[in-house]
Amino acid sequence: MNGQRSILVTGAGGFVGAATVRAALAAGHRVMALVRKPGAARLAGLSGDLSVNAADLADTAAISALLADLRPEIVIHSAWEGVSGGKRAGDVQFDNIRTTLSLVDAAIASGLQKFVGIGSQAEYGRFDRRISEDDLPQPTMLYGAAKFAALHLTRQRTREAGVDFAWLRLFAAYGPGDNPNWLIPSVTASLVRGVAPKCSAGTQKWDYLHIDDAAAGILAAAVTPSATGVFNLASGEPVQVRGIVEHLRDLAAPGLPLSFGDIAFGPDQIMHLEGDNSRLRAMTGWSPQIALMDGLAAMVAAARHAA
Repeated sequence: MNGQRSILVTGAGGFVGAATVRAALAAGHRVMALVRKPGAARLAGLSGDLSVNAADLADTAAISALLADLRPEIVIHSAWEGVSGGKRAGDVQFDNIRTTLSLVDAAIASGLQKFVGIGSQAEYGRFDRRISEDDLPQPTMLYGAAKFAALHLTRQRTREAGVDFAWLRLFAAYGPGDNPNWLIPSVTASLVRGVAPKCSAGTQKWDYLHIDDAAAGILAAAVTPSATGVFNLASGEPVQVRGIVEHLRDLAAPGLPLSFGDIAFGPDQIMHLEGDNSRLRAMTGWSPQIALMDGLAAMVAAARHAA
């Protein structure tokens, strides 16, 4: 990481984007946070060389003008609509492709040096085993297919322009401030209230990466000149979901009886999700620093503080 860089982060008000902003500021970079609306709660109280800019990625003219004014060296694109629920299969995914292409075109025109896109393990589809970047993606939902399309199209645009390119496929991130409907935050919130959550059998093994480690990995790929291409962003250490729930119970509500199997697995349930992160490690020197059990303890502490 050589010197201060000017970095634009899209989706800066979101879970991943805000964490990336924090990591970049902590490393001494000049950060331009792009949010859809002013007043992003996750950016409140941040200090450092930070400017917060409000614009809708769908407004092509506004984005082009903003990029021409800011002229970032690096763009980290984490904004994406429809990441959960029914919207994962909705037409908003096509809009995401269009806005991503408009963004990269505007950034290239402004003098961009490197584009970093945040992809998803959903691009791979179902493998039920350890996945490396050499595995051929076979997305099973529109969300993953749209991410995969955005990867190909932005990579082509940057290659033609002579701009460096990196794409990080994020597996499962967790941490304080996460979407309350996801597994770890929802189970944590329930247990802090002393209520046993309804659970599946919990026999699936999942690869969870703390959000601060995820942000550090994104930043490492962004500022390492040789880090180009596709990378898995994962812990590389899958853990059985039942064990996660039991550990959260032991921290938040010791002795509370738990019941597993109340919720049936869906027909497309992935039972083993694991990302091989060796390529990102080798190219950047990054590695996860926060052990899962420590991260879960921080989740419980944050939930208690919020209660």
